[in-house]
Formats: sequence, C-alpha cells, structure tokens
Amino acid sequence: MASATGSMSKADRASRWPVRWRGLRGRVMAAFVLGAGLVALVLAGSVYGISTSYMESQRVRSIERAVNIHAELLRLRLDDPALSGDEAIAELALPTGTIAMLHRGSTWSIADADDGITAAPPVVDPTVAVPQAATRVELAGVPYLRVWAPVDDTAVLYEFAPVQELDSTLAMLRTILLACAALSVTVAAAVGAWAADRALSPLRQVSATASRIASGEQDLRLAHSTDEDLSTTVNSFNAMVDALQRRIERERRLVSDLSHELRTPLTTLTTSATVLAGHREELSQRPRAALDLLVEETSYLRGLLDDMLALARAEAGIHRSEPAPLSLAELLGHLLSSRDSAPGLLDVRDEGMVRGRRMELERALVNLLANADRHGGGLVGARVEREGAEIRVIIDDAGPGVAVADRTRIFERFVTASRATAGTGIGLALVAETVAGHHGTLSCTDRPGGGARFTMSIPAMADFCHTIAN
Repeated sequence: MASATGSMSKADRASRWPVRWRGLRGRVMAAFVLGAGLVALVLAGSVYGISTSYMESQRVRSIERAVNIHAELLRLRLDDPALSGDEAIAELALPTGTIAMLHRGSTWSIADADDGITAAPPVVDPTVAVPQAATRVELAGVPYLRVWAPVDDTAVLYEFAPVQELDSTLAMLRTILLACAALSVTVAAAVGAWAADRALSPLRQVSATASRIASGEQDLRLAHSTDEDLSTTVNSFNAMVDALQRRIERERRLVSDLSHELRTPLTTLTTSATVLAGHREELSQRPRAALDLLVEETSYLRGLLDDMLALARAEAGIHRSEPAPLSLAELLGHLLSSRDSAPGLLDVRDEGMVRGRRMELERALVNLLANADRHGGGLVGARVEREGAEIRVIIDDAGPGVAVADRTRIFERFVTASRATAGTGIGLALVAETVAGHHGTLSCTDRPGGGARFTMSIPAMADFCHTIAN
C-alpha cells in the first residue's frame, strides 16, 4: 500500500495562512504570546521596582552620610567666632552639582559647586532641629534630593543633591526592560508558530491523505509513526480506511452478483413475455389484458433494475471505462438525432470538451431528455455553452415546472415531482450521482416563459485535472 509522508507545499500553506490564524494554530500562538507577555511583564515590573528602590535608597544614604559629615565639619569651624557662615560653608568640598545652604541665626549662607546654578532654594522651616528624610524638589526644572542636618543649636545645614543622572539611569533601565519584554513576546510568537506548525503537521497529513483517498486513491495509508501519542491515531485511521475499503469491495461484489443473478431470470421473463405477445391475437380478452400488463411490468422492472444497478455502480465507484476527452455538444446532438428531435432544438454555443466517461454521461443525458418527455410535457430546447471554467448543458421542457420545495428533493431516490406520471424515480438520482462523479453540479430552475430548466455543469477539459487535484 502507498504511504502519505509528504507535507503541504509552501504555496498551499501560504494560501491558508489567514484562515489558520483563526483556528487551532492561532489559539496555540495566542497562548504562547499571552504567557510570555505575562511573564515578561511580571519580571520587568519586578526588576524595575527592585532596581529603582535599591538605587534610590543607595543615593539617599550616600547623601545623608555626606550632609552629616559636612554638618560636623561646619560645627568645628563655627567654633571660631571670627569665621563667618559664608567663609565656613565655602570651604566645604561639595560633590558636582550639589548646593549647600547654611541657616545661622537669621542669615543664609549658600555654597554652589556649579557657578552656573543660582536658583533660590524652596522655603524651609528653620525651627526644625532634627534630621528630616530626603525629599524630592525641583530647582530651575532640575530634580534634586533635599537633605538637612543640624549643625548646632543655632545653625542648620541644607544640601540639594542632583538626581538627574539617577533618573536617566532608571529611564534607560525602563527602556531596556520594555525592549526585552517586546523581544520575549516576539520570540514567544515565533516559538508558538513553530510549535503549532509541528503540532498540526500530523493533522494536515491526515487531512491530505483523507482527501486523496476520497478522490480515488483507496490504497493510500498513513505511514507508521514511532511517536506513542500519534501511533494510536495513525493506526485507528488506517484501520478505518481498511474497513471502508473492505465494505466498498463487498458492495462491489454485491452489485456484481445482483447484476448477474437478476438479469438472467429477468431476461427469461422478458423473452417469454415477448413470445407470448407474438401470439396476442390468439388469446381471449382477459388473457390479452393480463399479457399487456405483464409486458408493461416486465419492461418497467427491467428499466428499474438497470437504473438501480447503474446507481449502485456509481455510488460504489465502479466504472466501466476511464475518463477520456469528449464533446458534450456532439454527444447531445447524437442523442437528439436518435430521438428524431427537431434540428432547431439544439443550440451549440461551445463545443463542450470535457474529460469524462462516455457511457455514464450518455446515460445521464438520456435520463434528462426522458424526464423532459415523461414529466415536463416534452423537450423544447437543449443548449451547450461555456460558463467560466465549466461546460453547461441546459435542458428545457414545456411542463408546469418544479415547485421550489421539490427542486432538491427530486434528485433523491424514488422521488418524482408528480405522482400522475410514470417513472422509477431513480433517473434523476442517477444523473446527480453521475454529475457528482465528474466533479460537476446539477440544478433545477424555472425556464423563462414557463416550464422547468435542468442545468448540468461539468468542468471543462482544461480545468478538469486542476479540479481533481483540489
């Protein structure tokens, strides 16, 4: 048996990409992206919060140590009565950008490590004699940390340390963390796409194999898998296909047996009725009426058997010939000529070249023409035309038409639109099955001007192979 191990082509996968986003593939990728996004958000927030708290606390402690040291130095220098506050604070070695203010008595002394900064500090309460926690303030639009410490009973030292560099560092850290989070989400999306592709690959293989089996490659099977999780599915699928194939083979044998077993007695019965009909004039009236009924019923039974066997063969996929190029216009013209139809009934607008089985299509056209005569009040027109990639055969009749509710039902078995007309009820079902076997469609509509219109559409020969491949 053949095995299906190949995957879909890149073009097929690209054409189905938008659809797959809305299916299982999209949900797998969404789960990866959401999970990675949540983890990245929690990690980035935690790292940023911890880093901000640690760096700010370190900065505050360093400033507090510096202001306490400077306050102690000022206390020693201010013990000299001849030294003013401005002279004492000017001798402090301040870090770059730091502003120091000494409040002594009712006067302020200011020392600025950068000569360019001359902004006045905010108003502070000089009556507080205990150290206060660092407070963020702005001087000329620049962020500072304000820390102060007592020098003695009459003096307080204030220092304003710039934190612009700290804020820049934190901003850079925030940008890096956001970039890392975005990168992790992108990587998660790529990993999710890869994981979804790997996870769905067996399903795509099963789908492709099932489509090929349905198109006629009944010997095709899935290749054996060493994966414990997939082997059960593969084995079950192959077992199901084997069971279906055995069932189809049994049906084929049944059709063959029925064809052989029923045709022989029916042929004998028909022959006997024909022989008796040759001596019809020798019979009295009542045996003659019985003979007419026998001939009529045997003819009906023979037509019913032929239609049932043909329908069973079509449903079981039993074909007496292989598809070959043929002209629907020529085939329809030949059938109309054999019926002695008027030449003007046929309207050929396209040669109607298709690739099909001649005997099956001929039977389908015969059934459509017979349906027009038997149920539609007679054939009034037949047309062959091309519509896009399809060849259409249109059969018009002069009957009362088909009710909208019955336009689909009449293609089922043993269904007729009118009970007053004779028929097996299988002819249109056989036509529908034959057209479906040629990858075509069959429909019933109203004919302009009254009556019914049956339209049989079959892919043109140039598009036939492409239709089967899809």
